[in-house]
Amino acid sequence: MTIEKAVVLPPLSRRRRESRRVDLFPYLLILPAVVILGVIFLYPLGYSLWLSFFSLNLNRPSRGMPFVGFDNYVDVLTDPAFYHALWLTVYWSVGSVGGQLIFGLVAALALNQTFPGRAIARAVILVPWAVPTVLVAIVFGTMFNTQGIINELLIDAGLISDYIPWLSSTQWSMPTLIIANIWKGFPFVAVMLLAGLQAIPQELYEAAKVDGASEWNQFRFITLPGLRSVMAVTVLLSIIFSLKSVDFQYIMTYGGPADSTKVIAFDAYFTAFAEFMFGKASAIATILTLITAGVSFVYLKQRGVE
Repeated sequence: MTIEKAVVLPPLSRRRRESRRVDLFPYLLILPAVVILGVIFLYPLGYSLWLSFFSLNLNRPSRGMPFVGFDNYVDVLTDPAFYHALWLTVYWSVGSVGGQLIFGLVAALALNQTFPGRAIARAVILVPWAVPTVLVAIVFGTMFNTQGIINELLIDAGLISDYIPWLSSTQWSMPTLIIANIWKGFPFVAVMLLAGLQAIPQELYEAAKVDGASEWNQFRFITLPGLRSVMAVTVLLSIIFSLKSVDFQYIMTYGGPADSTKVIAFDAYFTAFAEFMFGKASAIATILTLITAGVSFVYLKQRGVE
């Protein structure tokens, strides 16, 4: 004979109180990170947005900082130079991200193969990414100088008959900066895609080989779909890095010649620290932030990333 014990439940009101009780300990753990994030990110962002509604020009300190509302935004959006900078930003970002994606994918596919010294090669590939951007800009600026090694090599190879003004020509200045940015950024893309490649089950490739699929079809129907999510995030990060880039433009060309490399990010810097118009510069920076957020949202939606 078995005796079953009745389960005695606490009163309904008590159970409701216990279900509503919130454990504050996890929130206390993340509180320092939230505070740090607010100090180094949210406060500068909010201050820049607030400053964009004022006219702060250090060339005329006697005027103070009067409230002008949306006048700074109107000045920016009605200035043809801004749309020229916007076009240059698109040119710079598409060229940089496209080149980084192509070279990064090729490097990732190569590093995913089995060969002697693969571990060393995977470590060496990170060197361009680890080198400070300022140093990369200085080195490439020296190499692509009119009397630099690039012109010397091209002349010795018989590919050109005269020196090319890479950095002082409106035709070649932006492509030269894009080349430098591709060299700097493609290792990041390669490492991200390599991680995605290693997550693809090898059984899929083995089954495809049994079915007689060619290397191209394996790449098209297995590799690319398997890299979809990783590639979406990687390309998005590369776009953000390119949109906020100032280093190459500042060091290699200072936005020139004839504003041919003056992207929006550098335009905001130049307006603030060369023309000392901090209100207008804040408006430009805010517009760039909105553009970045909009591009990110549309891109993720198009790629189907939640």
